Amino acid sequence: MIAVHDIIKVSERCFTARIFRGHLEVFINPSQSEMRQVASEKTNRIRFTADARSPQEVFVWDASKCIHYEMLPLLGSDRCDVYPYILGGVAELQGSSAFMIGWDNFFHLTNLLDSSSRENVVEFLTKLFSYDWSWLNQYFSATEYIEKRKLEFQMKIE
Repeated sequence: MIAVHDIIKVSERCFTARIFRGHLEVFINPSQSEMRQVASEKTNRIRFTADARSPQEVFVWDASKCIHYEMLPLLGSDRCDVYPYILGGVAELQGSSAFMIGWDNFFHLTNLLDSSSRENVVEFLTKLFSYDWSWLNQYFSATEYIEKRKLEFQMKIE
């Protein structure tokens, strides 16, 4: 679990936290330059958590410094990945563009489709896919990736 010593609000759209791996900067609804500022130097990747509720918000941070499981407590108990209005993933910055390239929770959940949790997983993912996630495209290309996962999900439950 994350060891947070302090959280400092830098602005309405940015906060910093001191975590067990050091200092972490998190942007809310970031500009392209802010995403580049926090992207991992090694992989040029960011992690994000998107909240589809109004107002829609996306939180981004360096992918190499903190995983979703560690970040979610910082974002509040209602921004946990057990809620179908929350989507957490990874995006990679490529030139002047950014693309969603990962969504770990999706793969964990679809692995449960053959378990006793199937009904709950189907209900959860059906609700999650019912949200319009196209607003994420203003930060990084996400629609194509999400639509592919939706199609995979539909094929697995048929």
